[in-house]
Amino acid sequence: MTFRRRRRTPRDLADEIASHLAHEADELQEHGRGGTDFEGMARRSFGNVTSVEEAIYERRRWLFWDHLSRDVRQAARLIWRRPAFSLVVIAILAVGLGANTAVFSVVDAVLLRPLPYRDAGRLAMLWQEDAAHGLHEGHVSLLNFSDWKSRARTFADMTLFGPQTFLLGNNSGPPERMRSARVQANFFPLLCVNPILGRVLSTAEEKRGEPVVVLSYRLWQSRFGGSPQALGADLQMDRRPHRIIGVMPASFQYPFADTQVWELMTAHPYWAARDRNSSRSNSAWFALGRLRSGATWPEAQAEMRGIARQLANEHPEDCAMPEIRVVPLYAQTTAAAQLPLAVLSAAVFLMLLIACINVANLMFANGSAREREFSVRRALGASRARVAVQLLTESLLLSLAAAPFGLALSIAATKAMIAFGPREIPRLAEARVDFRVLLFALALCLLTTLAAGLWPALETSTTSARSRQWRTAANRRVRNFLVIGEFSIALVLVAAAGLMIRSFLRLESVNPGFRPDKLLIMRVDLHVGRTAAQYAQYFREAILRARSLPGVRSAGAISGFLRSDPEDAVEIESRAPQRPGPCDDLIEGAYFETAGIPLERGRLFTDQDRAGSLPVAIINAAMARAYWPGEDPIGKRFRFSSHSQHPWLTVVGVTGNMRRQGLEKEAVPQVFRPNAQEPEDMLDIIVRTSVDPAAIAPMVKDAIQNLDMRVAKFKVSTVEQQMGEETAPRRFQTSLLGLFSLIALLLSGGGIYGLMHYFVVQRTHEIGVRMALGARSENVAALVLRQGVALACVGVAAGLAGAFAVTRLLAGLLFGVTATDPATFVAAPAILLAVAAAACWIPARRAARVDPAVALRHD
Repeated sequence: MTFRRRRRTPRDLADEIASHLAHEADELQEHGRGGTDFEGMARRSFGNVTSVEEAIYERRRWLFWDHLSRDVRQAARLIWRRPAFSLVVIAILAVGLGANTAVFSVVDAVLLRPLPYRDAGRLAMLWQEDAAHGLHEGHVSLLNFSDWKSRARTFADMTLFGPQTFLLGNNSGPPERMRSARVQANFFPLLCVNPILGRVLSTAEEKRGEPVVVLSYRLWQSRFGGSPQALGADLQMDRRPHRIIGVMPASFQYPFADTQVWELMTAHPYWAARDRNSSRSNSAWFALGRLRSGATWPEAQAEMRGIARQLANEHPEDCAMPEIRVVPLYAQTTAAAQLPLAVLSAAVFLMLLIACINVANLMFANGSAREREFSVRRALGASRARVAVQLLTESLLLSLAAAPFGLALSIAATKAMIAFGPREIPRLAEARVDFRVLLFALALCLLTTLAAGLWPALETSTTSARSRQWRTAANRRVRNFLVIGEFSIALVLVAAAGLMIRSFLRLESVNPGFRPDKLLIMRVDLHVGRTAAQYAQYFREAILRARSLPGVRSAGAISGFLRSDPEDAVEIESRAPQRPGPCDDLIEGAYFETAGIPLERGRLFTDQDRAGSLPVAIINAAMARAYWPGEDPIGKRFRFSSHSQHPWLTVVGVTGNMRRQGLEKEAVPQVFRPNAQEPEDMLDIIVRTSVDPAAIAPMVKDAIQNLDMRVAKFKVSTVEQQMGEETAPRRFQTSLLGLFSLIALLLSGGGIYGLMHYFVVQRTHEIGVRMALGARSENVAALVLRQGVALACVGVAAGLAGAFAVTRLLAGLLFGVTATDPATFVAAPAILLAVAAAACWIPARRAARVDPAVALRHD
């Protein structure tokens, strides 16, 4: 058994010394030495009891803890007695900690955290492309993919997948439209992911085309309540039963964020109807591969480039895109988010630096105001180390006090970024507060406050107390340098935010080629199970029903209102096929009148343009210029493939251009065809209203939904809302960058205000002398303003050079402005100088109102 020795307290020591003295007195009495004052003799023999106690106290390190506890109590009292100063420092540190932790936590989740697949670094997307004609990330055909897989040696395996929608049966009302992924049986083994329940698809089932499916975790929970009994049950997809064989983990959503079901590509009705016998030029599938162990990305790219050349030589008439590009899956997933998040990370780190500089300036100012206190303490015997420890303790407490507020702010900011962040940022929902980032930011803040807090202790003299007005030139130079640095960094942020804001305003002012106001849009999916005539009839009736509602002016439909993909190639009559081809969409009803797209020449579609009549098309002005420059396109003919089964289309009209690929992109060639001649099962119905569209949206939805309750549920929104979602990434980036620059602007103004405030306080005596000798209030105010604005000018001048270099990194995020936009680089310095002048004005007014009689008595 071991016994733990109890730590001896000062009381124990005192008792031991008293016992020793008593024992010594007894011995003196026993031996009869000296007189009768045996206790006095024992004390004189022992020496000074207090000195002995203090020596033992120091040797046993009790003094260290005593000093530490006193320093902590003293620091807490000082912080409590200076609430304004303490709250400002804590607030600045908390904002810097919270913002940095939130942004870098998102960066970690989106860019730094590896994909949730085994050996994810060897996964790659394979794209067909035709760089010479500007076609990138093209899909692959079944025949081309088969050749890729059989000839590639650097890949251990390849698989195909494609998007599909289905109608999920609902006993209580209309079916729900959901996303599925049509995959090959090796899809899950290639990704090395396993289900949490059941199994994945098998090769035998793929060959037989069995209707078996794997559910997403979300659908399993919502449809089956997470019950294991879901295995073996049937899922009604498009009124066809599919047997459930597995459930994937909640974290697995690949390949599409809204994937609810994974089904075999050979089990879908489209396989037998069209996919199995599709041509080599029918590129409709995504290709995913896994590199062999030891293979490198350059080797894989070189091999696939060689395979592309072989196929182009073997099938020159069918090779729509003669190149193959290999892209690591990680790069493919994060490509769109890398530059925006890198810019935001740099911006928030610069904001943290400004916060640290501001805190350092406040600590320097506070230390300067307490120089006399420190000198008096030194004169009374306190060592330089004791003063330094006291200051360090105060700085440490301020930083630690900011930590919980910074943590709370980072949690709230992370949740806000997840809630309001654009859907295009991958894995944003997985972001959680990263305590490594929080500790790094806290360490930087600690270092700043400790260094700034320690400076006054190093500056104090050991010989004499100094007056409050006295201030070393070194201290003054350091504080001036910090203010200059603060303004330099702030200018970089303000210039970057200005460029982003001007880009966003330019984007918002772009004419989309149609009128988005008072326009409702809804995607109606009839799906499989109807004839072409039934598709056409349904949409005609839906448009008529919507148009008959009060408050509705017109209605129409198109196969894709705000998005359309270009065809691989187009053949103009008597010319060779050209790449890329125009976008192709089917329309129904008064689409052009409803959307507000002007007709420039020719005619619109009529009831005579129906099935069996002459195939006709309306094109936009961009297509007319691209394919018939300087000619009248009316009456010209074209088709989308050189194969004979694609009919020739006759141009009957030309409309204005519509930016359907996004406001940031120029209008592309576009073809519109009447839906009656080749009916589509899914169209976007648009409705123009004469009143607030949001007010009558439920009525429009009910009217169309009640036309046929077998049609899937659909969402009705305004076109302005959908366009807002398209610009959401830019709005998100601009808002955050603008917020960071605003905080930097306020911190910079606060920093120069603090500097000028202490400038006035410390030079009050000098100001009194000046005014007593005849200086006017205006001269004194100008002195303070000149001092502060001069520092701001130096900082702005230094920041301009940095801004010109840094803002070039924003070139990929700008629209309609250059990275050296003159208006921005004039406005940004002007704003900063205006803030500096405003911040200096208050101390300047205070200096101008100094009473000379009071100032001359000021110590």
